Amino acid sequence: MKSNQAIFHLLLSAILFSCASNSVAQTGEGLLEELDLIDYSYAGYNFGESELPVTYDLPVFNVEDFGAVANDDISDQEAIQKAIRKAEAAKGGIVLFGSGKYIINEIKGKKKGILISASNVILKGAGSGENGTILHMKEPLAQKYPDKLWTTPPMISFRGKGGEPIKGSLAGDVKLGDKSIMLKGSHGLKKGDLLLIRAQGTFLNDRLLEGKKTRKIWTTINEKGAVIHEIHQVAKVSGKKVTFKAPVLVDMYTKEPWQLEKLSFIENCGFEDIRFEGNFDEPFIHHKNAYHDGGFTAVNMSRTHNSWVRNCTFQDVNRAVSFSESLTGTILNCQVDGNGGHSSFVSSRSTRVLMAYCSDNANQWHGPDSSHEAVGTVILRFTGINRGIDAHGNVPRFTLWDECEMAGFDGDSVGRASHGANYKNLPNHSVGLVFWNFTQTARPRPGFDFWDLMEDTPTDKYGPLTAVNPVIVGFQGEGTSFMNAGVVKSLGRAVEPSSLYLYQLRKRLGDIPAYLNEEINSIK
Repeated sequence: MKSNQAIFHLLLSAILFSCASNSVAQTGEGLLEELDLIDYSYAGYNFGESELPVTYDLPVFNVEDFGAVANDDISDQEAIQKAIRKAEAAKGGIVLFGSGKYIINEIKGKKKGILISASNVILKGAGSGENGTILHMKEPLAQKYPDKLWTTPPMISFRGKGGEPIKGSLAGDVKLGDKSIMLKGSHGLKKGDLLLIRAQGTFLNDRLLEGKKTRKIWTTINEKGAVIHEIHQVAKVSGKKVTFKAPVLVDMYTKEPWQLEKLSFIENCGFEDIRFEGNFDEPFIHHKNAYHDGGFTAVNMSRTHNSWVRNCTFQDVNRAVSFSESLTGTILNCQVDGNGGHSSFVSSRSTRVLMAYCSDNANQWHGPDSSHEAVGTVILRFTGINRGIDAHGNVPRFTLWDECEMAGFDGDSVGRASHGANYKNLPNHSVGLVFWNFTQTARPRPGFDFWDLMEDTPTDKYGPLTAVNPVIVGFQGEGTSFMNAGVVKSLGRAVEPSSLYLYQLRKRLGDIPAYLNEEINSIK
């Protein structure tokens, strides 16, 4: 049955590609009105509404004033941490590195890296290229729990605090796209506060799966139900009415058990103009051990707001950069080089993260990832060698792959899947997955099925990437066609606007911040 379908879709994809290549692509407002997509333009620093900072009214703390010496093969980690503590005590500062190589984590077995736990602290180097700054992680960190491969900590960790429940609760239903909610009780919220909207239960399943049938082995969503973890910043408070800076991305009803928490994140933190060198030198084997999965984990931004990693290179690392439980984070003009490891760039349990103008030249096992309840993630103009997308399950929502050029959905050159997620936490992606002018560079897939429940091989725990009714517009990749997609438009031919994110941003604001200009980011 499956083989007959594959033959049919191989012929169909050839016909569709041939026709599309000789037709005029649908363009402009008409196409966008027909698709009726959410506004993805709120991703990134300050919801896309301002420039990333390039000058800072902050004191400077040069690491060499605290004992760091470049190029001497002696650990500089303690000196760097001292400079960070001084910046934190000053309520913010630039922790400045000169040219040369600084040694960090020179001893095996450590379980703790460098920690930044205050707002307005920026680690800034002299550039990630020749004559720039190198942070050389000499030895791997050890996993926190011996039986859990994923618990190796990052070498550089920006980490805010958690949250606490507010006293208010929903006073009225909320529709997807609304910017305001009504609360009852003494909620205590004010302009600028961060609010977490959270719920879990099977009552969410139809909303996020759009009525699709699941596999029995997908136990998390079947038994516990889908999860919403959505972070908002308050723009205005008028009595019971609380208005956010960005639209809500889920329907909410008062009869449902929604949890509301006021968050205490750190903000305006950065890691920039640095080459981070790990020392991972083995051929990567997925889940072989903690060393392979995360021994050289570079940077994590956890519980941060309006923070960024930009103009950096990550070489010989298992994991490069991740944002977790964060709001409006930005990864800009970063690349992964050297020996391939586990993952590149990740948005996990975060809201409105932007990854722009990044590349993977190392062939990491997982491509860029939006997963674990992440919502509103945008991956803009990513390029990668021989590696497909990642969507690591636990119901991510509303992810935009915008003008990316990379492999498609299948993993490495011998077909091993790299799209991620334990089978219990599938599907890979729920509602709102959009591919806009995506160019697939390897492994054509005729009849790629976005909702293959493996009925012909029920004992197989893993299959193709699963996503709920994705929207595919301007997809280019000869020989590929799709099954169980929500919308497929202009297969084989790019459309206008070339970038959905930048088009929506211009429409909303009239212009785009300079840091998103393609020419500025054309030189890595």
